[in-house]
Amino acid sequence: MTRVVHHLKSNVVAYLALFIALGGTGYAAIRLPAGSVDNRALRNHSVSAVKLDRGSIAGYVRDWARIDSNGRLVSSRPKARLIGWTETGPAPGGLIQWSRPVPASCFALAGTEILPDGSVAYASSQVASGGQSHAGQTYILMSAPQRAVNVAVLCPQP
Repeated sequence: MTRVVHHLKSNVVAYLALFIALGGTGYAAIRLPAGSVDNRALRNHSVSAVKLDRGSIAGYVRDWARIDSNGRLVSSRPKARLIGWTETGPAPGGLIQWSRPVPASCFALAGTEILPDGSVAYASSQVASGGQSHAGQTYILMSAPQRAVNVAVLCPQP
């Protein structure tokens, strides 16, 4: 019995927060009619262009590309092309080039698809630098070949 009392004394704040959180969601589930909070509940113009303006958030996706598991560029914005892509060797991956240079303040992120068997893989990316010959290029390095990969170039607000 003393173990239970000691446990309750040690976790009183955690239990209090849990019951308050569950009480609020329980109240909303019981009191609000089904389907009452949806697109119709938003008043016209309550989400304005100012709230979605680039100046009101920290950054934005400048460029993106998707490469399928066969190493083909499926889609991109703006138009991009694969300079090179290899699925063998110690460093599978390649180089993507967009039609416009990538500013030095931007960075690239890459991620691979998740296969049904749950196998884990990763992709890393880096914006290339070093003069006009590398303008608009992003290096992609993958841990496993034959995976689809998504790449995004993110930039801070000007």
